[in-house]
Amino acid sequence: MTENKPEDGKKVSPNQTYRPISEKEMEDSVVSQTKSESKSKFKEADGADERMLSKEDTMLSSNSDIPLKDVKIVMSEKNGEAKVDGEEQKNKFGGMSKEELMKFANDPFWVRLRWFLFIFFWVLWAAMLVGAIMIIYAAPKCDPPPPRTWWQVGPLAEIKNMNPAELKSSNGIKGLIIKYTEDPYLPVNESHHVIQLLKRVKEIGANAIIDLDPSTTDLWFNESQNNNSNFYDYYIWQPPKYAGEARQPPNNWLYLNNNSSWIFSPKRNQYYYAPLLKPHLNFRNQIVVKEFGEVMKRFIKYGASGFRIRNGPLLLVDPKFEDETLITKKVGVDVGEPGFFIPSKTLNVPDLKKLFLNWKEIVRNVTEDGLLMVAEELGKVQSYQENNTLVVDLPLLQNIFAKPNVKAIVQKLNQTFKFDNIKWPLWKEKSSSLPSDVVTIVTNLLPGTTLVDLNATIDPQLVKIRESPSIMRGNCDMYAISNYTVFAFVRNIRKSRCSCSIEYR
Repeated sequence: MTENKPEDGKKVSPNQTYRPISEKEMEDSVVSQTKSESKSKFKEADGADERMLSKEDTMLSSNSDIPLKDVKIVMSEKNGEAKVDGEEQKNKFGGMSKEELMKFANDPFWVRLRWFLFIFFWVLWAAMLVGAIMIIYAAPKCDPPPPRTWWQVGPLAEIKNMNPAELKSSNGIKGLIIKYTEDPYLPVNESHHVIQLLKRVKEIGANAIIDLDPSTTDLWFNESQNNNSNFYDYYIWQPPKYAGEARQPPNNWLYLNNNSSWIFSPKRNQYYYAPLLKPHLNFRNQIVVKEFGEVMKRFIKYGASGFRIRNGPLLLVDPKFEDETLITKKVGVDVGEPGFFIPSKTLNVPDLKKLFLNWKEIVRNVTEDGLLMVAEELGKVQSYQENNTLVVDLPLLQNIFAKPNVKAIVQKLNQTFKFDNIKWPLWKEKSSSLPSDVVTIVTNLLPGTTLVDLNATIDPQLVKIRESPSIMRGNCDMYAISNYTVFAFVRNIRKSRCSCSIEYR
């Protein structure tokens, strides 16, 4: 039995018992009492025994859309306030659950909307498909390149002093060049042998090309020399120069036999221009230009399908009549000879392109696929180009393969096709270093038309190859190989390809 002992003078009931308190219990009691006193003092310092929540903090009710499990009580470290934080959870949207979505699955409004969108998508897709097909069908088609003309397919041949009865067949030749040596401005009739030859060429199924020299005629010279106002500037006239009392030509223009290109007329007391020792027509006079246009129409009427113009580079001269530039150093040329000067004032004058455009329009309007070419090589290609396009057809290339210098051949051809922009030249070749049949094969496979002898035999297999797309339309790449001893070239277009090479030994 535990002994009852009074504590601090207090009386102990007889029924009470006394138990000793351990040190741990005493320590826990002291700590608990200390916390209670601190809390009491804190409340007293705050001015209230109890702190009531504000009206905003007491808005939670059973009707709130914030689950109670998502409510947070936030204690403020500043003054110990407690705040209910549910806004973060309220503004957070986690999506609809499967059960909530299924409520709308069979809703009539959403069912109709889904069907409408489904049908609208496929109708729109079908409309786009039909529209694309209609655009493709209605779009303008790319026209195929026009077929090569008869003078591009070739070959061509020349006729010299032939009786029409001697011409039996064309022998596969597409165009025959007939040289007209008489004055083209003088009238002709159907009995003329050239007119009969034109008819015969047409009868054998070929095309006739008339070779004409429009530069000179005596038809109007007397009228012009006598100062007839209607023919005053049909020819090129210039007053003389004087060194003291000595009469001199207007400038230093020379042409044939080291002679001046000017001839003095005592009747008019002026010099007239005559580079070929005949009075030269003034093609800056549009009436003269039209006169030759009428000549062309007359020959077309008799059956001509094209024209080759002789002395084309000479047709125009410098309108200022300035002196030719001297060449100070030229081997093998004496002073006063034509080669002693740079012929920039009398040959290949830039205005030539306008003159030939005028005549080419006549040929194109009156004939079908008519031809207008120049008999000589174009010494200055730019004088015959308008917008980088030649105004004359089949510019002459001759004797390119005459010398066995393969490097020079490739350079010349690259200059012709790539820099001068000549697409389809006329090949006139005679080579002592190559057999004639080899030259014929090469020129028929290169871009251009071949000029052959009238009685030449044309290989049918070569004709068939030439008609292939790679030859008629294909690109051409040329090479000097095997240490510049072999000339090779390749013609190709898409899947069609042709290659050839010739070796010089």
